[in-house]
Amino acid sequence: MLIESQKTRELVATLKLLSPGTPLREGIDYIIQGKTGGLIVVGDTPEILDLTEGGFRINCQYTPTRLFELSKMDGAILLSEDAKRIVRANVTLRVNPSIPSRETGLRHRSADKFAKQTEHIVLAVSQSRNSLTLYLKNQRYIFRERPILLSGANQTMLALTQYVKAMQDALSVLNWAELSGNVNLANVVTTIQLCERVRRADQELNRYRIELGAEAESMQYTPELTTEIERGLLITKDYYHESLHDGSQALESIMRLDANGLASRGNISEALGYPRDIHSTFDDLEPRGYRMLSQVPRIPFSIIENIVCRFKTLDKICTAAIDELQAVDGVGRTRALTITDTLAQMKTTTVQPHAFALSAFE
Repeated sequence: MLIESQKTRELVATLKLLSPGTPLREGIDYIIQGKTGGLIVVGDTPEILDLTEGGFRINCQYTPTRLFELSKMDGAILLSEDAKRIVRANVTLRVNPSIPSRETGLRHRSADKFAKQTEHIVLAVSQSRNSLTLYLKNQRYIFRERPILLSGANQTMLALTQYVKAMQDALSVLNWAELSGNVNLANVVTTIQLCERVRRADQELNRYRIELGAEAESMQYTPELTTEIERGLLITKDYYHESLHDGSQALESIMRLDANGLASRGNISEALGYPRDIHSTFDDLEPRGYRMLSQVPRIPFSIIENIVCRFKTLDKICTAAIDELQAVDGVGRTRALTITDTLAQMKTTTVQPHAFALSAFE
């Protein structure tokens, strides 16, 4: 299941190239310490080469010290696509003047425009501020200093721990409500809010981990968290209103909300296709069964889709006979028995929570 955008995945992958301890980051640190400034393009495609003029053809193996020495010249440095070779140095970038940029400094303005023009990685090292800025397509990312990173990472880790506890409590409430047939819209909205907040906090912490490199070892979270987040976000597939095309439409709307928008229950309800007033819907909601079936061992999501398509609701899946389940494409008798046993065990072991979990936004 997709839980982060293509832009985010591209940015995270690029940040990993610049983590402390990597050869590229070591060379950039030399530039920052030497206060020379620099403009670096990662990519040597024919398109990029055609957009440069002047300078020197280097074509040598990359080393951090070579990058630093070449940065003492005014022009840009071109690295190969894998950043293992220095291709050219002291080149002038021919930037399309019609491309907009909000940057003010000449070096950063050129980097921003060239990244948008070529859709390649461009790095600008500020001589005056001793800072590194990454440009990737339309994205801009400023690397932070170590004390700021450590402080922000610790705060994010603390917030994530609190959000995870609240999410787990809310999921316990929803588990009981689903298996007892008493789900209301407030249960659903609160749990989605918390699952999405955990996803965002974990994503933010992951960027801190990447920027801190080895220093972030103590900030590693349990490997089960990603699975728990993905499973929690299946709630949108369980409860999106039939007026919507599918659950992905609701999930995308929720993921596009900013922090203030996510704090509004009305926005979550509306994204699911329901009225903004979550208390205006008095009927119990019926889950389709995606999230519960995802907890059954060794069952691919494609087969979960087949089961939900056949039975429509979790209640009908729970009460289906073995021969009805095994008739579904991809299930078979062994898997049908596993599904029946797992759901029955959930029903007998899930107890009503003493208190309903409150949203972490309240």
